[in-house]
Amino acid sequence: MRQADFEARYREDPDPWSYTTSGYEREKYAATLAACGQPPFGTAIELGSSIGVFSLMLAPHCRSLVAVDAAPTAVAAARRRLDAFESVTTILGTIPEAIPRRSYDLVVASEILYYLEPAELSSTLAVLRDCMRPGARLVAVHWRPPGPERPFDAAEVHALVRRQSWLAQVASEARPDYLLDVLERR
Repeated sequence: MRQADFEARYREDPDPWSYTTSGYEREKYAATLAACGQPPFGTAIELGSSIGVFSLMLAPHCRSLVAVDAAPTAVAAARRRLDAFESVTTILGTIPEAIPRRSYDLVVASEILYYLEPAELSSTLAVLRDCMRPGARLVAVHWRPPGPERPFDAAEVHALVRRQSWLAQVASEARPDYLLDVLERR
């Protein structure tokens, strides 16, 4: 799926993956937030923030949060949802180009990295390597079933992330529906 495909889904349905109503999403969000570690967090970034449902859970725990998504309709919804938080910046753009080049203490990549083409994924990891402070945490969580719209499945993308020499694995969890890995910048 490309940017236009995501945008088409959000125009057809403002919550196409049921982020606000799904039991799966609620459970995954709770596990993801716990995997982020002990708040407060300094500067955090959420890649593929969609309509901002998880961003809303994360924002109160961050001094500064950047939420990035490529679909204009999703970003508009996220901005409305996060309007009360002056510490949140919502950016419209594709990764890795839209990642602000600053230092991060926390990176959350939930169900986004497997949509990237191999060169985009490699570039994204290079940007994160350069932007994450030593000891910064990367939380990667991806839905396990494969899909024809994704170049990678969860197992492939998580194996690739775990092989990065600049990251040390802190925790890994394989649930029936998703994989969750916590890594820290060396």
